[in-house]
Amino acid sequence: MQLKDTTDTFGLSSILFHWVTALLIIGLFIMGQILEEMPRGPEKGELMDLHKSLGMLLLILVFVRLAWRIMQGFPQAANSSATFLNIVSRLWHWALLIIIVAIPVSGFISSDAGFSDVPFFGLFTFPDIVSFDHQLHEQFEDIHGVLTKIIVPLVLIHVLAAFKHHFWDKDATLKRMIGMN
Repeated sequence: MQLKDTTDTFGLSSILFHWVTALLIIGLFIMGQILEEMPRGPEKGELMDLHKSLGMLLLILVFVRLAWRIMQGFPQAANSSATFLNIVSRLWHWALLIIIVAIPVSGFISSDAGFSDVPFFGLFTFPDIVSFDHQLHEQFEDIHGVLTKIIVPLVLIHVLAAFKHHFWDKDATLKRMIGMN
């Protein structure tokens, strides 16, 4: 399998970007749900630090993925005759990418404004860019929560669309993203 995309297929790099992003999102969502239920204490603090580190890793990965996509362009749609649906699909992917960026950014701002460090796996701490502001912290904490609720149906529809392509349309969309093209 080639590293780069072609006009008809996704390369290994794009496939890995996709699935690592997906796993991080699932893991971060589950971790966030666990954190909501945990009482304050050292265990919650450690899990929160891991959540923040993984969130920042996701943000970095998405920016690398966006740069890769801009350099690579997009492979052609598996079903090029469905012009309207291909436009909707492209817009849907951009909406997902925007929300995937907005969630960790809102989490970072919430932490930073709340006078809480944003560590990166114990290697370093991201610099403070927002001074302490409790109201801003609360606002971005709320935004972070709302965005995590919005991404669930977006991802679910994304998955259902992949299955629709595979089982209904019987095209290569899903196969291309799992490297079976």
